Amino acid sequence: MQIREDELKELIGGYERVLYLCHRNADPDAVGSGFALREAFGGDLATVEGVSRTASALLSAIGADILIDPPLLGYDLVVVVDTAVGLQVGDLDLKEYAVVDHHQDRDLVEAALFYLQRPADSTAEIVWEILKKSETLPSQKAALALLVGIITDTGRFKHAHASSFRTVAEILESSEVEYNDALEVLSRVPTEISRRIAALRAASRAEIEWTDDWVIVSSEVGAFEGSSAMTLVEIGADVGLVGGIHGDRCRISGRARRDAVLAGLDLASIMRVVGRAHRGDGGGHRGAAALEASGPAKELLAECRKKVMEALEGQRPVRGVPRC
Repeated sequence: MQIREDELKELIGGYERVLYLCHRNADPDAVGSGFALREAFGGDLATVEGVSRTASALLSAIGADILIDPPLLGYDLVVVVDTAVGLQVGDLDLKEYAVVDHHQDRDLVEAALFYLQRPADSTAEIVWEILKKSETLPSQKAALALLVGIITDTGRFKHAHASSFRTVAEILESSEVEYNDALEVLSRVPTEISRRIAALRAASRAEIEWTDDWVIVSSEVGAFEGSSAMTLVEIGADVGLVGGIHGDRCRISGRARRDAVLAGLDLASIMRVVGRAHRGDGGGHRGAAALEASGPAKELLAECRKKVMEALEGQRPVRGVPRC
């Protein structure tokens, strides 16, 4: 059952013990959204496997704890935050659950008791609307958490729409949080040398293909696929695809320039199709998505690369969009 933002408070109020569950390697958007909901309506905050380094810095800044891989038996309702892909919640057995998410994926939505899913640049923006329409002002910590979530999920506003700027303005106007407070949180995240090495290796192993005006670059690394794919885009690719093997599974992350997305590229759809074809799944955003499946990284990357080239073939960069 799909619900509106003003209905969530009443629905959650019907349950005694609620758990807000973030996806694996939870990012600031997931953690910030889950934390704000917990602060507003009560319950516990948890994630699968762990959190990203940026999310860890956010949790430290707001003084919040998060449960890792908690047993679900003691909860009346689990609210999955910032994902609708089953693989992103690992092996946890979801029964009575809801979804709050801004992605296009539908895997967890169909069996949810209720869900709130709509297009937005971040889940934090949806949570802000929930709080507003519930007449529940966030605490200072929750406001900061939502702000950091929006900043990071929009790539520091490189992929933001006007609605994101409006939400940020509303958060700043209704709280004592300053924009610089969020930047201070982000400045606490050191750049790991292993992350830099992964990006350099991705660049050194790059396979480059092009069709018309589009350059598609793919590579393999052992970790940090997402940031490595972003690096490929930053140094010249229109689309970066990076894969790596983790145990018996392959993970592939894709990143695309905005003009590729405006030309019709949908990485979330491509990752979903390729992932499900290889005993896995995928999803995300049109310009930033990932999959986890079974098979050699080289073969899965080739399949993703082929579908990206098919989507962009014959298209031209949208006029007036800077290729940055």
